[in-house]
Amino acid sequence: MSFQIPARYPLPCSPSLVCQDRFDLLEADEWDVPFWSILKKALSLKITDSHGLINLLQTIDVTLRGCATTDHGFLQTFLRGMGEAAEGQFFNRVWPVLVEIALEMPSLFPESSLPILSEQHDQVTLSRRQVACLVVHQFLCSLPSQPWPTDSSPDFRIWYSTDIRHPKAVAAYISSVFTYFGRLAGSSHGSDSPSLLSAEWPIIFRLRTLGVHKSAIPHTLPMGCMLRPMTVTYEPIISTKPSLLGIPDGACIVSANKNVGFGQSATQEEMHVGSTPESCPIVLLTPTLQDTQILVVQGAEAMTVVEGYGREARLLETSYKDSLHGVHPHTWQRRVMLFMDALEFDMYDSSEGVPDLLPGHTDRELLKAYNAFSSQQGGHTYSRIVTGLWGCGAFGGNREIKTILQWCAASLAGVRLEFICSGDAQREFADCLRVFTQMALANKWQVGRVHDLLLNLKPDDVNARGVFSYLELSYVQS
Repeated sequence: MSFQIPARYPLPCSPSLVCQDRFDLLEADEWDVPFWSILKKALSLKITDSHGLINLLQTIDVTLRGCATTDHGFLQTFLRGMGEAAEGQFFNRVWPVLVEIALEMPSLFPESSLPILSEQHDQVTLSRRQVACLVVHQFLCSLPSQPWPTDSSPDFRIWYSTDIRHPKAVAAYISSVFTYFGRLAGSSHGSDSPSLLSAEWPIIFRLRTLGVHKSAIPHTLPMGCMLRPMTVTYEPIISTKPSLLGIPDGACIVSANKNVGFGQSATQEEMHVGSTPESCPIVLLTPTLQDTQILVVQGAEAMTVVEGYGREARLLETSYKDSLHGVHPHTWQRRVMLFMDALEFDMYDSSEGVPDLLPGHTDRELLKAYNAFSSQQGGHTYSRIVTGLWGCGAFGGNREIKTILQWCAASLAGVRLEFICSGDAQREFADCLRVFTQMALANKWQVGRVHDLLLNLKPDDVNARGVFSYLELSYVQS
């Protein structure tokens, strides 16, 4: 029996969300009262330091969930590390603005709920103030769990506990949130700075599902087209710097989990979402991605630059002005993040062959990438799409196969790929990819023939682990 996902996600101001007033904030006689009434009372209390903020978060946690779900130790350490002057500025100037935005929820969301993305309701467009309200509530951890099975957290609780595996990465994500809050209050560059909300544009969340007529890839696509030029760039350290985001007229691939969102480590998805608080509400809107679905987010502004993967991930600059000074504010209105999930092969026994080549897997990945690369609306194409190794880390995908499939999909979509390789582990692959790309373009390879040759490979074939060489030899002979 399949799980039926509801059409809407209830917000904290929903009358349907009731709980016990465990701290007797309302001094009411009723056993169950609206959570929103308790939250309004809790937010009305004056908070002047980190101790008061932690107490508030603990009150919300126990009230909404019935027990404490985190010890807030890492967040407390972060707050104390801000320094006395920065902490004072936060609670004097920024915190009152956050409370104001949080309490605007009933007027910003008159239905007391959010539409959940689906094939039938495939786009949600929010104002930046609506997004700010949701992000503030994610910080407060005042949102209920998503009404569908998921391992994605609805809020930032996962960044607060003492037991953090990647403290530098999580510190970078919290820094991004505090930078965002400072800009909401107009206090990031100085007391006279305008609020981020003074530059208004819509933030668009769109679920793109390929219809049945496209699920037969490759049979319905122009497989006779040539592979398009692809740029291969090597970066010593991967980062979320603006030049790698595809702005202003392109897009950036976010190698996503099927349950999209932020996290506690430093995958590419976690770095991109963690450095961009305006993208964090995706966890409230997006159920588990299906094979024919990708998520498009447009208009989310990055707050910081994060560099490095895993335990080496860290905040590149602590100042918004230093990190992103070269980007005109309105350029972010055209930023596009393309979330596409790869098949997960980490549970397969590698001794039994290359799982990328199992029946249906090649076409699934080609379909997924084509869906993302062809997602621009209005009959236009992206000027470029920045991507890299996709599903080749923890998911266990084959580098050469996944890269070829992305290249084929981009060629079918008529867009140019900018393929980024980073770190010492990818330096040799970047060199091999450049040589392979130049050879294939010089010989005017067709997408259809490359695809057919991939389909001819079996997971346990001797050539399955050396696909570049196999294609170079087989293309001439076919």
